[in-house]
Amino acid sequence: MDGNSQALCSPPGRPDIYGVGIRAAVYIQWLGSLIIEYMSEEHLADMRFVSIFSSAAASIALVIGVAHGQLQPLDMYFLLLFGIGFFLFFVPLHAWRLLTKCHPQLDPFLLTSEVHGMFYLFITFTILTAVAAMGAWYYTTFLPRLGRDCRDVVFMFGKVDLQNKAYVVAGSVFYIAILVMIGLYIFMNSCFSWSPPPDARYRRIRKRHLQRLRTMRVLTGVVIFILLVLAIELPISWNRIEGVSEFGTLGQLIPFFLSIGLFLRSWAMYMSGSDEGDQTENETVSTPMRESQSTDEMAGIDQYYQGYDHGYGYEYGYENWPEAPQWPPGVYFSAR
Repeated sequence: MDGNSQALCSPPGRPDIYGVGIRAAVYIQWLGSLIIEYMSEEHLADMRFVSIFSSAAASIALVIGVAHGQLQPLDMYFLLLFGIGFFLFFVPLHAWRLLTKCHPQLDPFLLTSEVHGMFYLFITFTILTAVAAMGAWYYTTFLPRLGRDCRDVVFMFGKVDLQNKAYVVAGSVFYIAILVMIGLYIFMNSCFSWSPPPDARYRRIRKRHLQRLRTMRVLTGVVIFILLVLAIELPISWNRIEGVSEFGTLGQLIPFFLSIGLFLRSWAMYMSGSDEGDQTENETVSTPMRESQSTDEMAGIDQYYQGYDHGYGYEYGYENWPEAPQWPPGVYFSAR
């Protein structure tokens, strides 16, 4: 039977997986990271870590659900998007890094003030590898062997069937390419061990490329965010999934307010840092003025005492006195 003539499966909604509160929380994490990254890369740690652990939660839920046979194909589709979504914002940057052969003057990960330790890098690559492996299995093994009398529709620059051959091939190539890129980074030690030379020429080049790369990151991030939101929201509407739009349960409110709280905390840290910077600048400007006023006051005091030293015509400057004390003329002692 033609896939386009098949009826929609319309699986039951899973608010515990992609309820409106969970979806909104993930959107806040993605968009909040873009906003904080544009304002100040130094305050990104909270948003990065909550996004990383949200991806870890989605990947673990996917593994457990597959192991127990509790997930529908569309449920796996949403979990894969939640798991890989955070990393998609870095795919254009890593692709650019490989195309430029990790050139230090064009590397967006070297021309940034965002710094993370080995723990962050380890869990990032571990979670990304797990999600990419599950995605490769989903598109290369699960979907081709799936036989049903109904169909699900998803978004890939338009409405397509979940089991469409072109879509399945594209998904397989995408996740396998991510695994290949991870392997290349593991073996290309120069991408990790190279440190930029601290000479003036490098600093000039860094300053010139920094704004261009930041603009590229923001533009690609906004495009990816829009595509991710469409890839999640449109299939919910197209497949007529119900029961995933209720916001009143605790399971939907906790991740939502947690994401908002972390975003506001990062925003507040940025604003407090800006206020401290302005205060420091004002103190730097006012300090020379205070020093000038103090210098003028000291000069006035010196002139005051110099007036006594020079007498100012009153003849009681000590420099007019003779070195040896003299008895006033016309004054004599009388003996009794």
